Amino acid sequence: MKAMTLAALLMQMTSAGGAGSEGKRAGNHVDEANAHPQGAVTEEITSLKGEITSLKEQFRLARERQRLAAEEKARLEEARYGVTPKATPAPAAGGSGASAHAR
Repeated sequence: MKAMTLAALLMQMTSAGGAGSEGKRAGNHVDEANAHPQGAVTEEITSLKGEITSLKEQFRLARERQRLAAEEKARLEEARYGVTPKATPAPAAGGSGASAHAR
């Protein structure tokens, strides 16, 4: 009876991804340390550095495009209304902006 229970437990563990799954049963061990060539890590790091550099350049170009688009929008708005978009009229003296402590 114990042998059957042990066999059922072993089958359940291996089918669920537990002990001995994925070809790592006794006699089928793969030496993972030697699975990759010696220079593979260096190549991966070099590749990642290249991708980072490329992404930085893309980000810089996107920011520059946004800046130019904002300048163009401001220029068009200024030409349309004749005022700069950041100019705000001065508040009227004694208007609703007066302090409550002035009474």
